[in-house]
Amino acid sequence: MRVQRPARLQAKPSPLPPVEVIGEGGSYNPPFQEHQDLLLRALEVETRRTREEEKVERRLKVTEEPPSEEAVLREQLQGLLEEEEEEEEEEEQEENRDPPRKREQPGRKTEKQRRKEKEQREKAAGRARSRLASQRLQGLFRLRSLRRALLQRDSELRRRRLLRERRRLQRETAPRRLGRLRYEDPGPEVQLSEELPESLRSLRPEGNVLRDRFKSLQRRNMIEPRERAKFKRRYRVKYVEKRAFREVTV
Repeated sequence: MRVQRPARLQAKPSPLPPVEVIGEGGSYNPPFQEHQDLLLRALEVETRRTREEEKVERRLKVTEEPPSEEAVLREQLQGLLEEEEEEEEEEEQEENRDPPRKREQPGRKTEKQRRKEKEQREKAAGRARSRLASQRLQGLFRLRSLRRALLQRDSELRRRRLLRERRRLQRETAPRRLGRLRYEDPGPEVQLSEELPESLRSLRPEGNVLRDRFKSLQRRNMIEPRERAKFKRRYRVKYVEKRAFREVTV
């Protein structure tokens, strides 16, 4: 009886191919534009590594100086100065406070005041009517702007959908963390413009095949990223001169 393997064991660890074909910029006789693009990618990788190293150096570097006597004195007197300023502000507010005013009793309005108030009410009503008419007119012209806004929203949603799909593909093809260390991309193997050979016979090999295969296994989640083991000598080496050799040399 044949036992069928589970579906999770039949799936590949990574959809990446075992051997990736290098681009045109990495050939022995590359086109000019493709080779410049490869140089630009290599420059970006080196710049990112340099920035990370500088960031680590800045974190480890201790540049703090002991506080001066003036700074210590300022810090000690900070609370006292703030209390004095608050007291001065309260005194100024009390001095500037106006005495309470008596409420004026409304008197009887004259005929001129009533006519003026009526004219003001009529002007306000006219302005409200004109404002309403202008708003209706603007509503008619907003149809075109609404259509443009809908088209922009559709294009933005389409862009976000493509971005999510691209990120999903990157997550699927990205190396997983199988061990203590993370996968480090070795970067593109590139030769400068003056290093390009004139013929295939004078081509100088770039990179290491074993290292490339080892990185490919790590990239495809076949093995975990590792570091080279450091050999530590536990005991001190002791040199002994044999008696027969000593007798001959003497």
